[in-house]
Amino acid sequence: MNRRSLFLAGAMLVTALPLAAQTGSPPTSRPTTVLDLLSSTGIGSNTFVERATVGNNFEIQSSRILLENSTHPQIRELAQEIIATHTAMSAELRSLPEATTRQPAASNDVMTAKLARLRAFEGDELNRWYVQMQVEENREAATYFQSYAENGEVAALKSFAAKYLPRLRAHLARAEALQAPRAE
Repeated sequence: MNRRSLFLAGAMLVTALPLAAQTGSPPTSRPTTVLDLLSSTGIGSNTFVERATVGNNFEIQSSRILLENSTHPQIRELAQEIIATHTAMSAELRSLPEATTRQPAASNDVMTAKLARLRAFEGDELNRWYVQMQVEENREAATYFQSYAENGEVAALKSFAAKYLPRLRAHLARAEALQAPRAE
């Protein structure tokens, strides 16, 4: 999202909050994040599609790097599952007419830097870094998928978010289990 879009989103948010307070009827559920507030707007839909697209590409690329350089069987199995899930997610998202006009670049600077860092590791460090990234990325993805599934404005994108949210949570649980200390 460029600076102009962020400025416009902020300006809309600042002007919308006083109007929302004047309605007199309490909201059924209070938005807790900026994405919750924006998910019912075109900007929220654009942000959701952008984050989903960049996230899918990152998950696939980081998992391929892991598969090329790791021999850890459980982590390799997680990487293979992540590639399969995010490849399917990418294909489905690209097939949705409601998403095709919103799709951003394939990556962003943060994800590119994380991929470069991942390539620098090997052995146990690679495995630890990959699992930590999966915990962080899947926790974040689950948060914005849930937010859009609950508050989004575009029915097809809400359905997509709701469909894949359990898979993201499953990836998160598996990554957290791999991260947990083991009794030897």
